[in-house]
Amino acid sequence: MFFNALLLALVPAALAANFPVTIGANNTLTFSPDTVVAAIGDTITFTVVSRNHSTTTTTFSGSVCPPPPGGVGPNGWDSGFLSDIDGSLPTFTYKVVDTAPHFAACMQAAGAHCRAGMTFALNPTAAQTYTQFLANAKAS
Repeated sequence: MFFNALLLALVPAALAANFPVTIGANNTLTFSPDTVVAAIGDTITFTVVSRNHSTTTTTFSGSVCPPPPGGVGPNGWDSGFLSDIDGSLPTFTYKVVDTAPHFAACMQAAGAHCRAGMTFALNPTAAQTYTQFLANAKAS
């Protein structure tokens, strides 16, 4: 009986997916991929591969850039600045706790990276698309 309960408790963890996201590939101001659709319990591992960047949740529209320290909204995140200047490839892992849309960007250079399109979407919807979020960031 105990073994069955333990096995059932471990099944969701075994089924959870991890989504790798590269930040700053080839010294660009990008997240790759820039969109992830994930379920509760999945994780997203952000890896900075150049310079100094963050992944920080922000608003979908309005004052998108720069994202505020600490991030926006319930279940938002803020990696803080992660520097790869020394080649260490720092990572930040976010565990997905809801299926709501979340939008993130780099807060470096007072929002200049964000306005240049360094943006990311988790679980975008038909009403809140990544394309519109990117346009909102560039216009903010």
